[in-house]
This record gives sequence, structure tokens and C-alpha cells, in this order.
Amino acid sequence: MRLFVAVDVPERIKQSIESGIVGMLRDRLPDARWTRPQGRHLTLKFLGNVDDERVGEIGEALRAVARKHRPFDASFDDIGGFPNLSRPRVLWIGVGEGADPMSALAAGIESGLEPLGFEPEGRPFRGHFTLARFPKPRVIGALPELDVPSDIFGVSDVVLFRSQLHPKGARYTALERFPLSA
Repeated sequence: MRLFVAVDVPERIKQSIESGIVGMLRDRLPDARWTRPQGRHLTLKFLGNVDDERVGEIGEALRAVARKHRPFDASFDDIGGFPNLSRPRVLWIGVGEGADPMSALAAGIESGLEPLGFEPEGRPFRGHFTLARFPKPRVIGALPELDVPSDIFGVSDVVLFRSQLHPKGARYTALERFPLSA
């Protein structure tokens, strides 16, 4: 099964992003493939295809990491793109408040899963919500003034998600939640 570890975001914030940002950009960027609001999350680690029988050991590793981290508050603060905003393949909204503890949590997950054979990410972690993908990098020009929701939300757990690919987009199922409890 295809797995990843993420922080879930409250539905009210997902809807605010959908109406306040995606709604303003959808017509401007017609070739963008927009992510579905219910599928948006803050990915901490993508695991890829994993044998079903490994879910238990992954869960134990995530439980151990979660015990070492305190709950924290987070919010979004900017819009960016990978590799950059002037010619992105991915358009995202980034984490402002809570970026440091989220990065520490992602690093802990990297370290906790490495003994299980999951290679660490080769680039620095940047907490973000993917809004859209482009089939190829494209110049998007100046974006209009956008109201990035700055609502603070609590991060109290990490979630092991299953991702199932479908023609109309991936579907995500939370397999287990691991409370932050340091």
C-alpha cells in the first residue's frame, strides 16, 4: 500500500483556502491541476509503496517519535512554488507560525524511520499545503493580492495515511493517529 505521514488541518481552514485563494486563482491558471480540499494536508514524510505487514513497525516508530514532541500551534502565511514561484511545477501555501516545531517533527520522523529502510529526504523540509500542480513549469506572472488565512490551528498528532490513486485524484485514508505527548 502507498503510505505517507502528515499533519491534518481543520476543515474550516481548508475551506477558507479553497474560497479565498483557489477561488481567486482557478480562472487565472487554467492549466493547473488543483488538489481537492479534502485531500490537502501537511506532508511530513512520503513513504511510497510499503508491504502491508510493515504498517505495525512503522506505527511503532511513529509512536516513539510522537512521544518526543509537544503539541504546538501553526498557521499559514505565504504562497510559493517549487522550484520557485516565477516558474512553478507546484503551487503551495506555506506554514508560518509553527514552522520550526513542524520541521523538528519532520526531522524526528526522518530519523525514526531511517532504521526501517526509509531514505531521508535529500532537501530541507518546508511545511506546505499543495494547492496545484502544473504539467510542466510555467510562468504564472504576478499573482493578485490574496488573503492567506492566518487562523491558528493546533497540531496535536501526526497521521499515517494510505493513498489510493484513482482517475479523479488520490483518496486518502487515515490509518492511525499518533498524539504528540512530550
